[in-house]
Amino acid sequence: MADTSDDFDVTTPRRAAPRRAGLVAGLVLGLIVGGGLTALWAVYGSAPQPRSATASNETAQAIKDLQTTEQKIAGQLQSLQQALVSNQAETKQALGAEQVETKRLSDQVTALSGKLDALQQSFASAQQQSAPPEPPRAPAKRRR
Repeated sequence: MADTSDDFDVTTPRRAAPRRAGLVAGLVLGLIVGGGLTALWAVYGSAPQPRSATASNETAQAIKDLQTTEQKIAGQLQSLQQALVSNQAETKQALGAEQVETKRLSDQVTALSGKLDALQQSFASAQQQSAPPEPPRAPAKRRR
């Protein structure tokens, strides 16, 4: 077996380096934590508010914001509803006017159609009265 007694010797210089590294790491960690706490102290002031009071204030403000938004939306919906009712009334009025115009035009077309039929009958009877009867034709002679 190999002699391993040198591996457990505490007085060797190789073991002193990890102790110094741990001390340096502890100091750096302390500086970081201290700096973070100092930054938090600067951000939140000298006397931090209780967490429940801050959360309660934030909740109350959020509720007020939601109520304000709800009122705005309700107003917009009411305004939109009024616009739709107005548009519906205008559309009904325009539709009624178009139906009246369509009926008037239909009546005019019917009257014109009746007059056209009367003119055609009159023209046909006038042609029959003025045309003399044609003499019967003699049969055509055949050539040989």
